[in-house]
Amino acid sequence: SFYTLLSRILGFVRDILIARFLGSTLTADAFFVAWRIPNFFRRVLAEGAYSAALIPVFSGVVIDSKDDHEAADFVENTMSLLLFVTVCLTIIFFFGMPYIIQILAPGFSENAEAFDLAVHFGKIIFPYLIFISLVAHFASINNVHGKFVAGAFAPALLNISLILSLFVLTPYFSTAGHALSYGVLLGGVLQFLYLYKAVLQFYRPRIRLPQFNEKIKKFFRLFFPGVIGSGIIQLNIVIGTIIASFLPIGAISHIYYADRLNQLPLAIFGIAMGIVLLPSLSKAIKKNNQEEIDKTQNRSLEFCLLISLPSAAGLYILSYPIINILFERGAFLFEDTYYTGKVLSLFALGLPAYILIKVLVTCFFAREDTKTPLYISIVSVVVNIILSLLLIGTMREMGIALATAISAWVNTILLFLILRMKNNLILDYQVVNNTVKIILSTAVMIVGCYFLNQKIFANIQDLNLLQKIVSLLLVIICCKIIFLGMIFMLKVLTIQ
Repeated sequence: SFYTLLSRILGFVRDILIARFLGSTLTADAFFVAWRIPNFFRRVLAEGAYSAALIPVFSGVVIDSKDDHEAADFVENTMSLLLFVTVCLTIIFFFGMPYIIQILAPGFSENAEAFDLAVHFGKIIFPYLIFISLVAHFASINNVHGKFVAGAFAPALLNISLILSLFVLTPYFSTAGHALSYGVLLGGVLQFLYLYKAVLQFYRPRIRLPQFNEKIKKFFRLFFPGVIGSGIIQLNIVIGTIIASFLPIGAISHIYYADRLNQLPLAIFGIAMGIVLLPSLSKAIKKNNQEEIDKTQNRSLEFCLLISLPSAAGLYILSYPIINILFERGAFLFEDTYYTGKVLSLFALGLPAYILIKVLVTCFFAREDTKTPLYISIVSVVVNIILSLLLIGTMREMGIALATAISAWVNTILLFLILRMKNNLILDYQVVNNTVKIILSTAVMIVGCYFLNQKIFANIQDLNLLQKIVSLLLVIICCKIIFLGMIFMLKVLTIQ
């Protein structure tokens, strides 16, 4: 979590600088659309389904194998397959980029400049997929061996690359979008080199012709439903982009900036929780240790609620001052702050659901069930599409954010109910009791946060930047004191 936090702080610096250089302009929209393409495949192929299939199978290989040869063989086999798939995808997408942009941002077809820029940026950025997929592969191997730092720190290298590219490369190109596109590619190379070095303490993987043995076949049986499942979850974001491309210029950027802030608690705690939970839960299930399984699942859910409920409440109430302080300068205007703040507050409503999904899906993946989350995510996407189309007319990009939040809660409730029906999730007294206390503590914090927001930020435009920053930090600290005071008073947490 610490290294993820570090990379997210650098990510904020990056986004603040992108907002300053690009704002919510045509170039910004074109860059975000182009960047979304390899990110979609990265999350589907590499981070989502790939690690969900690899970690349980590889955990079994590590536990069962008498020597390291079988494990090393599995690592090389899967790495070679991943490399072959991503290189083929990159070649296809490089030449088919104009058609991809037409599908991903159909609204751009009426704006030749935005369309041409998105195609150009897409061709530069897409090879990033090869490097970042191998990064996810090596990170998963490290995770099974109980080493989480390298995988958590790797995204920081991408952020450093993007920050430097804005300052170093921008003077040599016609727009900052070109500099950022090359920055993405360089960041992928840096992450790959860093993770390859980290995995050398366990294996020395070489590229070879893959062999389809029983372990690889088992990996694919888990991988394919997971690919579709992860793809469908990521489709929510892609659908948002497609619909937003028909809105006025800037809508895609407003969604991007708001989503980045909403992702902060998700990345630091939700994703970190899922990453650590999958290997430990997989091993407990392989050993058939029911007490360990129940304890791991219950404490994970409890921790997620403890983090996500106050985070969501704070982001909802303080969305406007947060966006104003972080982004409103340079090419990012007052109007952009208004729309981005509204989008963020609605995204925040779904934040606890996004974090709980990370844990609940892991409970399926650890049992080598990648099909059930797939079916549930299909339902979630259908809900998202219908609601987005219904709400976009009256709410613009805010409708997309609200639809995403509602569909995330639909996904969460269905995952939870099916785990309960299968008796794979047995809630103990502690988690039920503490959930009620966490909700009560959050409610008290909301009252305090709303009052402070009304009092301090009523005339935010009259404050200078330092006053705004100090005021926001004080409000957040006061809210934390209220929340933690309640948590300790109700004995959700104790000093011990």
